[in-house]
Amino acid sequence: MIPLHMGHFIIMPSWFYGFNVLFEIIFTIITLVVGLYALKVYKISDQPSSKFFGIAFLFISAAYLVRSAVNLVLMLTTEASGGTSSSGFIHYTSLIGIYLHIALFIIGLSTFAYMTLKINNMRVLSLLLAILILAIIFSSNTLFMYYLLSSLLLFYITIYYLDNYFQSRQYKTLLALIAFVFLLFGKIHFIFALNHGTYYAIGYFLEFAAYGLLLTNVMRVIRNNEQEKRPATDHP
Repeated sequence: MIPLHMGHFIIMPSWFYGFNVLFEIIFTIITLVVGLYALKVYKISDQPSSKFFGIAFLFISAAYLVRSAVNLVLMLTTEASGGTSSSGFIHYTSLIGIYLHIALFIIGLSTFAYMTLKINNMRVLSLLLAILILAIIFSSNTLFMYYLLSSLLLFYITIYYLDNYFQSRQYKTLLALIAFVFLLFGKIHFIFALNHGTYYAIGYFLEFAAYGLLLTNVMRVIRNNEQEKRPATDHP
């Protein structure tokens, strides 16, 4: 079980123990690559959407880095103590790590959602962040609220890519759409994972499929740009 919020726990199947850390490290690397590539596109094209796309994924990458570090510490300390980890320091450190992961991920998704709104007003982003973070902080069940709000943000981001695909009919837009559909259902699965370990593992596999598609999209764009011998001018 993973600490949730002072008395709440999320169930993880025993066979998945350790694999979650591996997945999180992979997610960290992929989202970092996607974010850095989008910022590279922004430097070349000066497209605001590329800038926010890149910033969003860098925050998401940082969120996965924190979560992988927390889960790795929990795994190592539990193994060292023979299956239990009762240290108060470890407990509160893990709680801080979980809250930091939540904050970073929400900032990333909010930045992404702000990009899709195409509003040039940072007060809108700051208001969105304030409402979401306060809702999570004052919730009696932190992770449930986090997964619920993440799912809501991902729903609107998915609608954005669905609309883009119907307008452009481009393959790269379709891949991005499918990726965010996987991310959306992954977060929804994590809501059910609060009481069922199998859903917890399914959520990770859905995220793995999503980030794999996003990385594939980036590699396709890079390859196409190299074949056409011109600088990149678009994010995935």
